[in-house]
Amino acid sequence: MKRTIFILALFLTSFQMFSQQLECACDSMEIVEENRYKCEIQNFQNGSRLYWQWNCDSSWLTFENKEKVILKSCENETVYGCQRAGLGFLKEYKNYLLFQYEWISGCCASPDMVFINKEIGKEIKRIPHEQFVWGDIEKDYLLYFSDSTFTSLVLLDHLTDKKNILEFAPKQIDNSISENQVLRLTDLFENIEKNENLVTFDFRSADGAVTPKRIEMK
Repeated sequence: MKRTIFILALFLTSFQMFSQQLECACDSMEIVEENRYKCEIQNFQNGSRLYWQWNCDSSWLTFENKEKVILKSCENETVYGCQRAGLGFLKEYKNYLLFQYEWISGCCASPDMVFINKEIGKEIKRIPHEQFVWGDIEKDYLLYFSDSTFTSLVLLDHLTDKKNILEFAPKQIDNSISENQVLRLTDLFENIEKNENLVTFDFRSADGAVTPKRIEMK
């Protein structure tokens, strides 16, 4: 019993020391109450951590496992200001942490999808915003084109890492973008839904016609 209490006390002491090391304050900066940010640690299944810190000069997002990696930093910004654009955490999966990179604060711009190694905090894959179509972290899937030719639409299942592909004819997507005068690929794909192992959507072609499409998750 004494040994159990000692181990628990040691754990709590270590946690408190770790928490005390986090910078989350600036005495000289006036921050309205709704923008105050507590130092909260996001713990992952493999023991790694993700947390924000800030002081009078900047704010920064840190990944920590055996070593610390600064994933993002902003000068002269609070955490809330820094979160408006750039890298932002979405969800933990078995083999990676999923982030998005927002190029513009607010709506109407597609993000990059960024996959971060859970062990060392390094980027292992990035889907550029030009190839991004749609994603749903609640239903754990992602739709994107494999490259800039826009011929292979990939459906990625985050839970299994399996990929299924729907092929498009060469220049079909380019022509649809041009004729429909859209700024994002997402605008060519409407009514995207996932039901069990099936993703369905409507695709708008160059002549304006809307065709139903489907990809099965095998």
